[in-house]
Amino acid sequence: MSNPFHARAALGLALAALALAACERPAGDTAARTGDTVGQKVDRTLATTKEELAKAGEQVKPTLERAGESIERGAEKLKPTLERAGEKMKEAMTGDPAITASIKASYLKDPDLSVLKIDVDTKDGVVTLNGVAESPSAKMRAVKLAEATKGVKEVRDHLSVKQG
Repeated sequence: MSNPFHARAALGLALAALALAACERPAGDTAARTGDTVGQKVDRTLATTKEELAKAGEQVKPTLERAGESIERGAEKLKPTLERAGEKMKEAMTGDPAITASIKASYLKDPDLSVLKIDVDTKDGVVTLNGVAESPSAKMRAVKLAEATKGVKEVRDHLSVKQG
C-alpha cells in the first residue's frame, strides 16, 4: 500500500507542474517552448509578473501623488490650529494654572500644611489664599511658599488660623 501523504504530495507537484505549463506564452511560441525546464518556466513567469507589477505601479503612481498632495494641503490647513494649541499648552504650563499647581505641590510636601484646607486661586499672577491654617507659623509658611513660587506677582492672604 502506498502512503496517502506521498500520493497527495505527488498530486500537488503534478498540479503545480500543470499550472506552470499553462502560463501565458506569446502566440506562435508554444512549439518552441514545449521542452522548457520547470526552472525556465518559473523564470519566465517571474519576469512576466515583474513586468505586470511595474505596469500596475505606473498606473497607481498618479493616484498616490494626488493623495500625497492632498495630505500636504490638509497639513497646511491644520498648521495654524496646531500652533494655537501649542501656544495654549505653553500658556497653561507657565500661566495661572501652573502657578496654582506649583503652590499646591509645595503645600503637599509640607507636613504642617493641608492642601485640602487651603484654597489657592490665581488670576494674572495674583494668588489668593483662602481657608484655614493649623497655626500662625503654618499660615506664614503658606504665604511664604506662595510668594516664592515662580510667576507670582502678589499674594493675598485670606487665611484664618484654626482656633483651639
